[in-house]
Amino acid sequence: MTKVIFRCPQTGVNVERLIEEDTDATPNEFLPVRCPACGRTHFINRATQKLLGQEESQPAKSQGGRA
Repeated sequence: MTKVIFRCPQTGVNVERLIEEDTDATPNEFLPVRCPACGRTHFINRATQKLLGQEESQPAKSQGGRA
């Protein structure tokens, strides 16, 4: 599992989620995650671990590790 921290585009709150690592993920493969900050579903790119539509100046934080 990999811990991903992203900024909720609705509330601006940093959200931490665990996602399964996928070394074979394509650049166009997204994982839906429910956001506890706003209650909506956001999509995280499995290869880059960035939110769908996230600007380049707002990198997602990833802290690798296995749980």
